[in-house]
Amino acid sequence: MAEKSLWAYLKKGMQPHWEHARRHEDLLGQGIADVSYYHQGNNWIELKEVKELPKREGTGISLGQWHKNGGAQRHFLLKRRGFLLIRVNSPDRTYLLFNHLRLPPVDTKWTWSQYAINATAIWEYQINFESLAMLLEGKG
Repeated sequence: MAEKSLWAYLKKGMQPHWEHARRHEDLLGQGIADVSYYHQGNNWIELKEVKELPKREGTGISLGQWHKNGGAQRHFLLKRRGFLLIRVNSPDRTYLLFNHLRLPPVDTKWTWSQYAINATAIWEYQINFESLAMLLEGKG
């Protein structure tokens, strides 16, 4: 469960910045984001893990259920103005954040360069949680 470890990392790093953060594992409700937190109302983050970038630059990257469930996860985030947080493990640990206006499509798998160009924020090796908190609060 790679997303579970990403949640543990996010929860620990964001502890001073948010309250009422909760992980959701709803097997019945298709598309519900992984994390809810409170900031001037309920907010949402979908977590995704990419084990390794493709060897060829032009190869599209799969986000698992993002591409398999008919767009339910993307639709959920669009409707609620949520965020997508992706952790790439190899070749270098990288974190990418997407706000609801920059979410990847579901009908096409973006290449690494498309993800990088469209990300709201990118952190190499570790997340800057001060910066993340500002972005999640709409101040970044």
